[in-house]
Amino acid sequence: MSSPSEEAFGLEGDVLDEIFSEWEDSATNKVINKETKSSPAPSDAKQKEKDASSSASTSFEYTVNKAESCSDICFSPLEKFRPGYLWVTDLTRQIWCEQQLYYTFTVPSIAGENPVMTAGTDLHLARELAAHDIVKVEVQSSEDIWAIKMLNLHSALITFLTGGKIAREVPVFGNPFKENLLVVGIIDELQFDPSLYTIELNELKTRQSSSFPSKAQKKQHNFQVMLYKTLFDDLVKGKVSKEFMASSLQIDLRKELGQAIKEHAEKQFVVIKNLNDLMDTIFHKIQTLTCINRIFIEYVHQESKQTIGHVEIEYDVSEISGLYKQCVQFWRGNRSSVGVEIEEAWKCQKCNFQSVCEWREKKAAECEFKNKQNKKIK
Repeated sequence: MSSPSEEAFGLEGDVLDEIFSEWEDSATNKVINKETKSSPAPSDAKQKEKDASSSASTSFEYTVNKAESCSDICFSPLEKFRPGYLWVTDLTRQIWCEQQLYYTFTVPSIAGENPVMTAGTDLHLARELAAHDIVKVEVQSSEDIWAIKMLNLHSALITFLTGGKIAREVPVFGNPFKENLLVVGIIDELQFDPSLYTIELNELKTRQSSSFPSKAQKKQHNFQVMLYKTLFDDLVKGKVSKEFMASSLQIDLRKELGQAIKEHAEKQFVVIKNLNDLMDTIFHKIQTLTCINRIFIEYVHQESKQTIGHVEIEYDVSEISGLYKQCVQFWRGNRSSVGVEIEEAWKCQKCNFQSVCEWREKKAAECEFKNKQNKKIK
């Protein structure tokens, strides 16, 4: 039977299912019933984040309309494609190829089932279920949905504050580097050492091959885990306010939560009426913890399920802040999307949009021009 302090929750119903897809812990919204089991490991809710670069290679034909509409000119990508905030998924996909990300919003694609992502998802889910059970909870409003996410974070905090050492599927959110932009995500695994009072982050990445990833993939993965640390640490430092969350999510902190939500909160020994109460509790408890002191990425071979290796990532604030701010410029509409450079053109071979990619055409033309110029010089 589950310990009340180790219960976390998900959602039942179709309220904003698509909008909150990254914070869902499976194909449906749900509650995590954290009944600790032996040798648990990272999880899967966000396999969308982890294998975002492994898109299905389905070909199609489509004519890109180059004439921009008024909405294209007047609204930023953040306003057109997202509900005023971003997921970590968006940013990691952007690091992989910003042009590809843009096309996923603007060009219809026929995406077949991707065996690579499916295998990765299965492995993540198996590890998640080794750590906790899943219980559905009925929701009636967007406030209820965010309460579920907050309760899943609260469950992780209670785990650590009551002597537990591992928490999985830990929601994080915040305003990285004071850009006034909400970012949300889910950390695979946090490990807490109560004797040293330290917290380590472990992110699971699955691979088809038994080798470590390429330089480009490492850049994407490193950015992801450094951003997770930034979000978690900012919560610990008290840098995230209720008012910022309410404004970004367009929710009412004083709106009474549904009865099912309040009942499940009571199982975590939390008596609440609304999100304002819940966030006060969470912010107080997380600020008694410490910042993440070490970051690891675990690479696992999909077929054999064997660990390829653990890589420790050094947190570089100048690197992560520079990349993040560059990404934000696109979302705010301050610059157009850009694709990969010639050195990373190999990414295009598995891209659904290679046949319509204007960036690819532009780079091919540049390369052809350079070759002609070189021939003239010779």
